[in-house]
Amino acid sequence: MPKESVLSTIEKESFEIERFIFHIIIQADPAPLYLDEVELDNDQIKFFKDRFIEISEGVQYIFKEREESQFLKYCKELINDPEKQFIRISRVLSAVFKKEHQKNTADGVFITALVKVENSRHLIFLLKLDNRKVYQYKIKRSKAALEEVKDTFIEDKKAIQKSALIDITDYYSWDVLAKERTPGPQGGIRDYFARFLDVVAKDTPSRLTERAVSTVRQWAIANKEELDPTQDVSSYKNRAIVYLSSTPMFRTEDFINAVVTDMDEVRMERLAESLKQFCDDKGISGQSFKPNPNSLNGKARKNIRQTAEGVRIEWEGKPEDSLITIPHKKDENDNLYHILIRTSKLEVLDK
Repeated sequence: MPKESVLSTIEKESFEIERFIFHIIIQADPAPLYLDEVELDNDQIKFFKDRFIEISEGVQYIFKEREESQFLKYCKELINDPEKQFIRISRVLSAVFKKEHQKNTADGVFITALVKVENSRHLIFLLKLDNRKVYQYKIKRSKAALEEVKDTFIEDKKAIQKSALIDITDYYSWDVLAKERTPGPQGGIRDYFARFLDVVAKDTPSRLTERAVSTVRQWAIANKEELDPTQDVSSYKNRAIVYLSSTPMFRTEDFINAVVTDMDEVRMERLAESLKQFCDDKGISGQSFKPNPNSLNGKARKNIRQTAEGVRIEWEGKPEDSLITIPHKKDENDNLYHILIRTSKLEVLDK
C-alpha cells in the first residue's frame, strides 16, 4: 500500500546526488541560458543536499492524467536513461518553466537533480532559486569597503522561490511534493506552477482539516503514558480544533506549538518532536492549506470514554465545561477511577 507519509529522517539522510545541473533564468531573456555541466565539490554537495532536505515536505499533489501528462513522460525519460536524457530533459523543463512563469519569476537559476534514496529509489528535485544580493567587505587601514558579490548561492530559505520533489513510482500515495515561497490563496501552489507540473492537489482543505485533528487524536492516544499527567488526553485534540478554527493558514510548526503545551519544557520539547514525527508519518507535515472548521462534524469534535462496566461518556470541548471531572489516576484506596458528572437535568433516552 502506498505510503501517506512525507520523507522520513532516514530517507532524507540517505540522499545521494547522482546528477545535478542548473540553467540560468533572466526574466528579460526569452529563453534560459543553458549550461552543459556543473561540477560540485564535497562542500557544495552537502550544501545542495541540505537544500533538498529542506524542501522534502510540502503540499501533496498527484498528476492530473498520468497517461497523458507530458511532464511525467519527461520525468520517466530522465530516470530511465539519465546518461543520455538528463541534460536534455533539464533544458526542456527549464524552458517550459520559463514559459509558464514569464511575468512571475525573478532572475535566478532553475536546478534539476536526480537523487537516489536509500540506495534503491530515485527522486527528481526541481528548484527555482532567486538571485540574492550578497556583500563582502575588504579592510584597508582600518576602513571597510562593501562590495556586491554577484552570481551566488546563499543558505537562505527565502532564496527558494519554488520547489518540487517528484516520485514517478507508486511508493508514496502522492506524486509530487511542491511549495512556493509565496503560496496561493488556498495555501497551495499557484495555477501556473501547477500547470507546469501538470498536477492537482491530492486532498481538499476540508479533508486535510479532518486529517490534522485525527492525527493529533491518534498521537495522543498512542502516547498517553508520555503526556502531561495533569492534562486529559482530549485536551490535545481540543487545542488542535481551536487552532484550525482560528488560523487563516495551516503551518506545521504553528500547529504543533498550539497543540503541545506543558509546564515541563523538557517534556514539551520531547512531545513536540514526537508529534512532528507522527505528522510526518500521516502526511500532514509541510502541508499548507486554509482550514475548513465546518468539516469537523460532531463525531470529530466529540470525546468518548467507556468504563469497564460499559458506561459511555461523551462530550465536546473541555470536560470541565461540561461539568465532568475525570481523574488521571485511580484512587489509592479502592484502585478505581472516581468520575464526577454534575448536571441540572437527567433524561431517559429510548435509544
